[in-house]
Amino acid sequence: MVVPVPGGIAKDLVGRLRSIGAFLSGASPSNASYFRHRMQAPAITVLITLYNKGPFVEEAVGSVLAQTFTDFELLVVDDGSTDDGPRRISALNDPRIRLLLSERNTGRPAAANRGYDAAQGKYIAVMDADDLMHPERLAKHHTFLEAHPEVGAVGSQLPAFGGDSRTYATPSDDAACRAIMLFGMPVTYGATTFRRSVIEAYHLRCDVDWRLPGMDYLFVLKVGAHAAYANLQEPLTRYRVGEQNMRHGRDPVPDALALYTEVLARHGLPHDADSVRAHLLLQGTFGLQGDPALVMRTAAWMDILSSWNLRNDHCPAPVFEAELAKRWERLYHALVDRSLPAALMHAQCTPGMRWRHTVHALRRSLQRRS
Repeated sequence: MVVPVPGGIAKDLVGRLRSIGAFLSGASPSNASYFRHRMQAPAITVLITLYNKGPFVEEAVGSVLAQTFTDFELLVVDDGSTDDGPRRISALNDPRIRLLLSERNTGRPAAANRGYDAAQGKYIAVMDADDLMHPERLAKHHTFLEAHPEVGAVGSQLPAFGGDSRTYATPSDDAACRAIMLFGMPVTYGATTFRRSVIEAYHLRCDVDWRLPGMDYLFVLKVGAHAAYANLQEPLTRYRVGEQNMRHGRDPVPDALALYTEVLARHGLPHDADSVRAHLLLQGTFGLQGDPALVMRTAAWMDILSSWNLRNDHCPAPVFEAELAKRWERLYHALVDRSLPAALMHAQCTPGMRWRHTVHALRRSLQRRS
């Protein structure tokens, strides 16, 4: 006699078998102590992917182990490091740590996917191997997600240290997050805790073929198709800036052109070269030298975005329009210090501000010459 298994139970069994398989394939000395320590699934899996960040990973791991919230596992997925990072992790011999090893470097997306396959927590808190976690991050994210079942990803402010001192912030509510998600991450990946049930229900994974910066952004967009975003307006993760960062030393313009071509295509928007360049002016990639024709194209592009938003009910129209207006105004102030012809074209494309911006641009040009 065959007894049918309800779909929800079957899906849970499949998930558990996948986790066991990933666990066994990445067996390491630290996993033995983990197995003895953990007899049931933790509330949170902290996921760190590691590749040649040995000088920083012990401090990063230490910040996780110092959390006030204690019902977690720390899953470190090494991606074929050639330095001593994996050895440093194994030497900690902490029962909360699970280390998955790889004989070769497969790329950050594939490493992250091995982590999502192996994660056992109700929530998955992501952090980079060189960043630092505030002692209250897990506690505050857990409390928030328990109280807001509609939210699939909650982030926080991200103060930088090392080669930068800015604080990166994203909006607190879902509508405002969706207003910016065509221009950048609505939640910062390395400061975000995800609801694992959303990731598993839709089998959301990173794109293994994407090897440029932006893998994290594309993954975050996938989550937003199925659940709400939120951000706590507190600095709960610290972002280390330095030569170890993937973006270090790269020309941001070609990377941005490739990334936003993909982003626009995924949202059913025009993604030809002219459209992407116009979008990047609004996004803030001012490495693109503004010229009058591109500014005029950007004004028309905003109309395309507005129509797209209304057709797709992507974001409440007033919130989206306010975001576009803010970016258009910011673009003027960037152009006025770079190109007088481009700034004058911007003024001509701005009803209600045409003469004011024209006079302002001419005055700034004269001040630079004097």
